[in-house]
Amino acid sequence: MGVAQQIAAFAEVLLLGVWIGSMIFFSFAVAPSAFAVLPTRELAGVMVTSTIGKVELLGLVIGPLLILIQAASWRARHTSKLSKSLGVILVLVMFAAAALSRFWISPQMVSLRAGMGGHIDDVPLGDPLRMQFNDLHQYSMALMGTAMIAGLVVLYLTVRSWLKR
Repeated sequence: MGVAQQIAAFAEVLLLGVWIGSMIFFSFAVAPSAFAVLPTRELAGVMVTSTIGKVELLGLVIGPLLILIQAASWRARHTSKLSKSLGVILVLVMFAAAALSRFWISPQMVSLRAGMGGHIDDVPLGDPLRMQFNDLHQYSMALMGTAMIAGLVVLYLTVRSWLKR
């Protein structure tokens, strides 16, 4: 493998690692810790919203970079077209999840939180705003979970394709 291919392989694995790692760290460390340690749930919600915004932004930057690297190294990979195509499709799924979260779910959740006066726990579970907020929270978790699984599959396919040399 030439130097350019080694750099491309390194960059691809590094970008995937940063993106997947940020989602895993957010999901299993930042969000639970914020709600466990901060004095109010409202403050924890603000911190989690701020942090997820950074994870979403990483996805919006890293996704296109990964697609460019995969396109540029398409011929250098010794794997089937199906495997290469699956990798690109899964990166697109990850990117779409980040975009949906950034431009649809997160803004709506912020708006709903403001509409409830910022004190979600004081709003009855049957309140339409609270129900909508909870639904969006479920969609958000599903999107991030899907993106993490897709990312792990892409990472596996990426490492396997570069090692087949």
